[in-house]
Amino acid sequence: MNLEEKIINLIKENSNCKSEIYRHSNIIDDLNIDSFDRLMIVNAIEDEYSIEVNTSDIEKFKTVNDIVIAIESRYL
Repeated sequence: MNLEEKIINLIKENSNCKSEIYRHSNIIDDLNIDSFDRLMIVNAIEDEYSIEVNTSDIEKFKTVNDIVIAIESRYL
């Protein structure tokens, strides 16, 4: 499973999102993910990859793609 697929699965598992999730899905507008779910998702990503995501990065996450790029370029 590649990073994008893993992030999408973590979003599904750690949020109330019932929509189809794509790389360019907007976290708020398309997926209706609130701030609590966003923190749960980030915690799951941190646990999965044994990393600590910067708070400033979390605030910049607008799309699934933003998460994938940040994790790939800054943390792995």
